[in-house]
Amino acid sequence: MSLSSFRAPLLLAAMLVLVAGCNVVPPPQADPTRFYVLASPSPATPGAGVKLKRINLRPVEVASYLRSRPIVVRRGDNEVQFRDYARWGEPLEQGVGRVLRDALLASGAAGSVSVASSRVGRVVGEPDLVVNVQACEGGADGSVRFEAAWELLSGADSSVLARGNFKADGLKWDGRQEAAIAAAVSQGVVALASEITAALGAVRY
Repeated sequence: MSLSSFRAPLLLAAMLVLVAGCNVVPPPQADPTRFYVLASPSPATPGAGVKLKRINLRPVEVASYLRSRPIVVRRGDNEVQFRDYARWGEPLEQGVGRVLRDALLASGAAGSVSVASSRVGRVVGEPDLVVNVQACEGGADGSVRFEAAWELLSGADSSVLARGNFKADGLKWDGRQEAAIAAAVSQGVVALASEITAALGAVRY
């Protein structure tokens, strides 16, 4: 057998192996994305005979960098990291509004909290609660920031009945599990509701 005729089968076998390798399809990879939501407090039953107040909660506003779904981790004064594989399961402003409403009802501060815009769906004559979330993020140092400005406006003339700049204290996470950020922010929203509850008890409308 000549050398050329010996090489031909080897070359053909090598080409077949190469073609087969090109047709290998990698196995599908599981999606690593996880979704998180804020947790509401347990509902409370108001005492009999207690006359509870009614308020209108306007749609919560958030800082522009918080409008995307990824959870934010701050790594310095001017650097934030968006966790693409750790996302909010609902728009953050809706989650904060939901927990805030539930917390106000659970505290017994209000008998009714309608979630409506300033024009549509509001209870005429009842005060409006305006909330703007300015920070909501984990920190590279293990801290969690939740800050919000709020105002309670008269339903009659939109004058300011009460206002505050809230900053949650002592919120922490382990630096690894984004679920801990969601849990800490939930605590922050409930603490915000407590501050607003105290204000509701001090004003007349």
